[in-house]
Amino acid sequence: MPACSPCAGDVMFLETARLRLRDKEASDLDFLAGLSADPLVMRWIGDGSTYPRGEIEARLARVLEIEREPGRERWDNFKIVERKDDGALLGQAGILRCEVDGVPEVEIGWWLTPAAWGHGYATEAATALRDYAFTVAAIPRLVVVLHAENERSVAVAKRIGGDEPRLARYRDRLVTCYTVRPATTAAFA
Repeated sequence: MPACSPCAGDVMFLETARLRLRDKEASDLDFLAGLSADPLVMRWIGDGSTYPRGEIEARLARVLEIEREPGRERWDNFKIVERKDDGALLGQAGILRCEVDGVPEVEIGWWLTPAAWGHGYATEAATALRDYAFTVAAIPRLVVVLHAENERSVAVAKRIGGDEPRLARYRDRLVTCYTVRPATTAAFA
């Protein structure tokens, strides 16, 4: 089980052998704006469009405000993924409430910088989040929403126990959706 830091005033959320997953801060704006402006990253997000800095600034401000709301569950948001040995920011990953085919679900997802691809960071972060979701937050199942052509993310989804791929509607787009359950993850742990 990854180390977990449940204290509300602490920005650290989860820690793995190589990574820290922490709450977003205002100082992450430059990194998030760069990540969201990278066409290689955004190719697999939403409709593939990049986002201008002003939109990311507004989104980050909303996220920071929402996270301060009383009763807000800390897990319900993407976290910054940071490499422990040098503090490099690698991307974002998280679990959050969403709707798939009009049904409430909890999604697990990740966006990493291209330099972080192929090193197992997405699998490591997603595994820690999956374990947290099932053992700490008591979430009964997760969904992974992705483009089927994104072979790297499909592989991560399968490594964390994703199965039963199906076409689904997510934010008015047709996507592929994998389901992750505690019973299916035992064989992949």
